[in-house]
Amino acid sequence: MTDNTIRRRLLKEYRQANDANKDMPFLHTRQHLVERLGERYEALAPHVQWLEQNRYLHWKAADVFKISPKGLRSTHTDADLLAEFPD
Repeated sequence: MTDNTIRRRLLKEYRQANDANKDMPFLHTRQHLVERLGERYEALAPHVQWLEQNRYLHWKAADVFKISPKGLRSTHTDADLLAEFPD
């Protein structure tokens, strides 16, 4: 799986969490993302860190993030997400 494929999957999960509960749109990397994506933490953590460093996610606490306004814009449609993270 390519880096951009993983990043698209991650952002989709954060977008779904935001849409489902705008008051508490946070996902914990070690728990929620591992369960939802079926991937190991060690495989996801570098990509979550990259997304945070590039302002797609906002940091809340250790391994807890939410989608940022930039992340929301890039996940408005699947076409937007693919344009932002092409294969």
